[in-house]
Amino acid sequence: MPRSIRDRPAAGRTPAGRAGGLALFAAAMVAGAAGAHLAVAVAQGVGARPPRADTPYREAAIFGDALHAVLSRAADRRGPDRLVEAALSGMVAALDPYARYLTADELSRLGEQNVGGYSGIGVEIGAEGRIERTVPGTPAATAGLTAGTVIERIDGSPVRRLGAAEVVGRLRGEPGSRVRLRVARPGEATAAEVTLTRAWLPLHPVRILALDTVAYIALDHFDDRTGGRLLTAIARLKAEIGRDRLTGFVLDLRGNPGGLVVQAAAVAGAFLGRGEIVRLVGRGPGSVERFALDGPAGDLIGGLPMVVLVDRETASAAEIVAGALQDHQRATVVGTRTYGKGAVQSTFAHPGGRGLHITTAWAVRPSGRRIEGHGIEPDHVVAAEAAAGPRGREPGPARPGSSRPTREDGLRGGVVPDLDLDPARDRQLRAALERIRIAAVERP
Repeated sequence: MPRSIRDRPAAGRTPAGRAGGLALFAAAMVAGAAGAHLAVAVAQGVGARPPRADTPYREAAIFGDALHAVLSRAADRRGPDRLVEAALSGMVAALDPYARYLTADELSRLGEQNVGGYSGIGVEIGAEGRIERTVPGTPAATAGLTAGTVIERIDGSPVRRLGAAEVVGRLRGEPGSRVRLRVARPGEATAAEVTLTRAWLPLHPVRILALDTVAYIALDHFDDRTGGRLLTAIARLKAEIGRDRLTGFVLDLRGNPGGLVVQAAAVAGAFLGRGEIVRLVGRGPGSVERFALDGPAGDLIGGLPMVVLVDRETASAAEIVAGALQDHQRATVVGTRTYGKGAVQSTFAHPGGRGLHITTAWAVRPSGRRIEGHGIEPDHVVAAEAAAGPRGREPGPARPGSSRPTREDGLRGGVVPDLDLDPARDRQLRAALERIRIAAVERP
């Protein structure tokens, strides 16, 4: 079965990475809106390259000699770019399993994963222009393009022999621009012409649902807008349920592969009054980056009972959030042991568009335990339903008509209702709701 590709970037397993000054400032603003100040104490950052006289850099001359010999004497001719890429890939492969050499395309995709949105029509594309899934609330959903629809032409050009990535490239464009498609819908004898207006759409929307008196929030990834969207989600659920009726919160991190550490710290900080969230321990005894709350209480839900749902696909930055809330006894963790990825990557881009993605630190929980290789052990281990998909959804496309209640302006805002969530098919969610019910009864 061919792998489908979104007209939005694939989510993938984006490891938690060290952010720059602007991202740190943005996260501090998010946490500040929650009534607390997120302090980042850096004992030692990534230093400048040592002088060339240092022994490791003398070895670079050996590589230069080898490259010259291959280029000038090898019978099997290869261009210098290809040889250098192969050498860099081999060098990085000698490091930990998370280190990667990135081509220009890979570097671009990695950057897109941490950006809060993209401009497109909202479909996942498979082989020969076939739509595998339509994202609810997007221009494609509004136009009635469903799974199984085949895109035959884009702006008059045939797509039959194009790869999925090429089709995706043609579907993207500036927000507000139009794209003309010729499509063959399932069950219809003739193809139809449709014109869609591209829109800016969130890549990783925050999904919410009011479950009677309990607020449910699901985070699929930690990109540069997650913290702000969380604040919107909390405010919206408080208004929908009613502050006086609200009895607890469920934060669903199942299937969340991670993302930006600074956004994970902002999310954890929204529910913690004060204290350390995570330490990033780098190379050398003095290289420590500490994320902590050092201001007034910042719990946006006022100490209400809280459950964090996790599974074996919960990784990296998502584990930082679960670990911090568990260590401070702010939330009960329910589900199965998490992935155990505590390696923090930094990406070093080359002016030529390529880059290195290497581990520069290891995440340490407030309790002093490392996440790498251990993960987060739930307070209450609950296996998932055998027949249910992620978060209790049935495998396959979303329910017919599920896009109708989702307005496009709400989707672009990055907070959408989780219309496919069903506690009756989700044992872990039922366990979370029961924990909140018990805690609410016992709460003074």
